[in-house]
Amino acid sequence: MSEVPASARYKEIIATATGAAERMREHEREKSARLAQEVAVAGQRIAAAEEAREEVVAGVELRWKHAMEALWDERWMRVTPMPHPDHRVAPGRAADLIASVQSAYLVLRRSLEKSRWSPSRRRGTPPE
Repeated sequence: MSEVPASARYKEIIATATGAAERMREHEREKSARLAQEVAVAGQRIAAAEEAREEVVAGVELRWKHAMEALWDERWMRVTPMPHPDHRVAPGRAADLIASVQSAYLVLRRSLEKSRWSPSRRRGTPPE
């Protein structure tokens, strides 16, 4: 039986270790590229979410301002500053949230446009 010289066995072990290290480096490079792409996509999603948040906040502030202007002549009503956001509300799409606020604003406007008294009462004539 012939024995493999130690130097040949050493070279074989080194070649195996070198190949494994090279495969590991390649795997790490691929993983790094994949993670970099995931971070970039997450960054874009964060930027889009921040933009949507700013859009909702601006929409709510604008409608609050318009509501306060609409209520200016309602001296009996105690107007308070704009409330803080309610973080218990489920997240939603910016357009849906703004539409919800717009709808509430329009309900307020319609209710302010309705007469509190019938026209005959305002003129001093009794109702029919």
